[in-house]
Amino acid sequence: MRTKTAIISIQGLTSEAIPSLREILKAVPGVESVDFGLERGVAVIEFDPQHSDVDSLLRAVLKAGYKVL
Repeated sequence: MRTKTAIISIQGLTSEAIPSLREILKAVPGVESVDFGLERGVAVIEFDPQHSDVDSLLRAVLKAGYKVL
């Protein structure tokens, strides 16, 4: 299985938001791992492109109430 990496810039990303965002993103089918870079305000997501796509990841972040940059 080949995974892809998505890097999503999230406006207002804080350390308090990370646990809930991690849970929301890991619930997307095909997501293997989720890491965050607070200094850059990004989520780094490894996912299986046969089960998900970047649009699904973006929708999950937006649905959680965050703005994607």
